[in-house]
Amino acid sequence: MKKLAIGLLSVSLFIFPSKALSQERELDVPYVPTPYEVVAEMLRIAEVGKDDILYDLGCGDGRIIIMAAQQFGTYGIGVDLNPQRIKESKENAAKAGVENLVQFLEQDLFQTDIHDATVVSLYLLRSVNLKLRPKLLRELKPGSRIVSHDFGMAEWQPDKNSDLTIDNNTHNVYFWVVPANVTGTWEWTMPAGKKEIHYTLQMDQLFQSINGTVTAGKSKIAIKDAKLNGDRLQFVIEQKVKRQPETLLFEGRVSGNSIEGTMKSKVKSSNETWKAKRDPLTIKALDITDKKEESLFHYIQD
Repeated sequence: MKKLAIGLLSVSLFIFPSKALSQERELDVPYVPTPYEVVAEMLRIAEVGKDDILYDLGCGDGRIIIMAAQQFGTYGIGVDLNPQRIKESKENAAKAGVENLVQFLEQDLFQTDIHDATVVSLYLLRSVNLKLRPKLLRELKPGSRIVSHDFGMAEWQPDKNSDLTIDNNTHNVYFWVVPANVTGTWEWTMPAGKKEIHYTLQMDQLFQSINGTVTAGKSKIAIKDAKLNGDRLQFVIEQKVKRQPETLLFEGRVSGNSIEGTMKSKVKSSNETWKAKRDPLTIKALDITDKKEESLFHYIQD
């Protein structure tokens, strides 16, 4: 749909000074409208609905949030540094009759508070996405969705993607779900007959990809089939009870330093609840930026 005006202090590869802006505010990304077919695909893959709050960072002429408002009744906020784009967005929203569902802000997207967003749409550059990535993971709640036209997030692999060919040009759409931070050491106990088993789970994470080991009693077991979707975690362990193999499926919801959920056993027909607590001192950095460790989670989401 557009390309945004970002007020960065450093000069990037693409700088297009605008006479409409002051000398201190230059544009890092040229304005290129997203085809409407791509806009529709972005909204589809992100499953945008009437209960969402959609932020379009670099909104251009406003077409993404205007289409979302028209088709789904979604409330949207467009952000762009170029006053001409903001003017066009407001005019387009008025023509579409959705002024009550949209808002346009003339400001630097890096200074925009996006804590209440459930969906964020982007059409920037890869280099700008990478500069924006820590902010997205720091401010957005686990389970929030991000959709980008043409440009990815480097080692943060998309959860889904699709390609469209329009007028012999291929357009890529990338989609991510913001993951909870599950790194570190988690502990809980569960009944096992007349006894209790103490579990210690050590997890490492690169965005939504996780691996780890569980210590159950005296046994150390690698977790299998681990999946993290927003704040929803699941993994499988295969242990032995009285020398008999038993497969356990753990499912839970992450909330800060707690996980609560259910454990299903293929041997037993009933489900059991489990509650794990994390040692906050064991939380690890999840990203490497410029060869320096930087945690993308500067706080624990409640």
